[in-house]
Amino acid sequence: MKRVFGIDLGGTTVKFSIVDEAGQVLDQWAIPTNVEENGINIASDMVASMKEKMAGLTGDDVPVAIGVGVPGPIVGDMVERAVNLGWSNMPLGRVLKTEMDMPVALLNDANAAALGEVWMGGDPNNATGTAVFVTLGTGVGGGIVIQGQVINGEHGCAGELGHNPVDAHDVRVCGCGKTNCLECYASATGFVKTANQLFAKAGSAHIFTSGKEVFDEIAAGEPLAIEARDITVEYLASSLAAVVNTVDPQEVIVGGGLSHAGDLLLGPLADRLRDYVFPAVRDRYVLRRAVLGNNAGILGAAYQAIRLIS
Repeated sequence: MKRVFGIDLGGTTVKFSIVDEAGQVLDQWAIPTNVEENGINIASDMVASMKEKMAGLTGDDVPVAIGVGVPGPIVGDMVERAVNLGWSNMPLGRVLKTEMDMPVALLNDANAAALGEVWMGGDPNNATGTAVFVTLGTGVGGGIVIQGQVINGEHGCAGELGHNPVDAHDVRVCGCGKTNCLECYASATGFVKTANQLFAKAGSAHIFTSGKEVFDEIAAGEPLAIEARDITVEYLASSLAAVVNTVDPQEVIVGGGLSHAGDLLLGPLADRLRDYVFPAVRDRYVLRRAVLGNNAGILGAAYQAIRLIS
């Protein structure tokens, strides 16, 4: 059974794995991400780490392809922009291909996580299926997988669900420069801001600092916290419905920190999403929480690499 490198390239750590065609993670390790001098040494550090690992392997144990999830838009073998790494138009794919003498697949890290979840996180019969994936963390990321293939788009920006416009009750400026993106409201940051606004309006001096704190109040039956959740769910369901109606998925997968609230979030989200989707789609998809955690991106990158050699 062939093996590949699956890599999650982050702003702090480069996480490596060796994965076989069945999706089994056989080895994992990590190195610090050296972002000094605009990340000029990151690629060479990656090459050195993989070559060091390969030096102790023989025969079928040696990986034959590389998949890398990168925090930025990808076009071909080029990372167009990765702010956390200091990169602009970095030909990472070409560099790795030349130095390692094996095929290389690059993909956006959110797209990698989407692929990983579809491949190994749910129904094995949906490994080549269609899914919408959204992550609710500091920001809102996403990915769209259609018949086992991640949709990258002409400019590497497909699946940016967090930047869908929202018809909101106030005005918030997004990190992308636009106003009232979904990310401003459905991220953990946006959710906490909504809760704090409601509590302040009600004359409360209580200030939340995390989504978990708000969900603890929801579990206790606090009406203002429940209202903050319902406002967030409304924006999220409306935005997701537009994507669900467009691609008709088998799964809608929710990851990121807010997903840890489980049914406190996913129950109301399922109800509102059902209200918004096209009737012919209703009740014909599964809404579930992402289950792979930090391994999702690694497995998705590996899956893309495996496709190169299949």
